[in-house]
Amino acid sequence: MNKIYAGVFVAITMMLAGCLSKSVDTDIYYWGNYSDVVYSYYNEPNDFAKQADSLNNIIQTAKEKNKPVAPGVYGHLGLALLKQGKTLEAQNAFQQEQQLFPESKVFMQHLQRKR
Repeated sequence: MNKIYAGVFVAITMMLAGCLSKSVDTDIYYWGNYSDVVYSYYNEPNDFAKQADSLNNIIQTAKEKNKPVAPGVYGHLGLALLKQGKTLEAQNAFQQEQQLFPESKVFMQHLQRKR
């Protein structure tokens, strides 16, 4: 009888552990709706102001959640700003991407030359 109780206990414990692990946020970075923004970049190519607003919302929410901004968000923001003619703001976003993710330096420099 003790083996049956032990087996039931182990099964219930494993089920509860499985449920718990799905409710815990394990992402290192805050992504928000970044995949939707990337999608809109290719499918709504002239709506750069909307993209910049969405990216700024991602950055703000990441700060509120005390999580790092996902790789590429600042770079994409810089590109959206550059397409709007906001060169100085774009440069700042590109530099922020380089600071957070040094491996992006060459690509960010390439984007800055595309003005």
